[in-house]
Amino acid sequence: MITQKERELGSRFALINIVATVASFVILAFVVGPDQTGYDESLGPVTNLIGLAQGLSFLGIVRLSGKLFNSEENPLLAGAVAVAYGTAVVGLMFTLTPTFIANGFYQGAMSADMVTDLGFALNFTQFLIGALWVSQVVRADGGQLPSWGKNVGNAQAYGSAAVLLAFYFGAIGEALFVPALVLFGIVLYPPLTLSPERKLCTLE
Repeated sequence: MITQKERELGSRFALINIVATVASFVILAFVVGPDQTGYDESLGPVTNLIGLAQGLSFLGIVRLSGKLFNSEENPLLAGAVAVAYGTAVVGLMFTLTPTFIANGFYQGAMSADMVTDLGFALNFTQFLIGALWVSQVVRADGGQLPSWGKNVGNAQAYGSAAVLLAFYFGAIGEALFVPALVLFGIVLYPPLTLSPERKLCTLE
């Protein structure tokens, strides 16, 4: 059973995650630019800290979603929560590392550009596993989500999974992939995470 304190904590996690996700997208798309690859020395420290906030808040959302939707009695949801949580932890390791390499005394073969590019590439797998988690959360709903919230959840989960798999098999190119990623990963994400009637991540 989820407590009121956990609900309040979930509220903060959801708000932080939405703000960090949108801020990260705006900076990378319109300030740094979509053609930028590797580590950006001017904005890298800022985007890395935003990524850390995004990753930590997402971990909280995933963890509390299991309690809210009673994952102990739903093996599929419990598995999705565990996999999504573990994958997010791996992604978290790539948030601050590029700046530590760029500004520190590290003299190894690993560069900030290399870690940044690897973290970006790993995002695709994390997004796909995130879609799996969302689909199981929606399926486990016991009337706690509004009907439109379930529709948004299904659209986000199955739509993003379809786009990612099409990209994986080379069926679509950048011209279609980027707008689809914006739609499913940016436009639909805030209403999925935070709805006015029932908040997906432990909010009321």
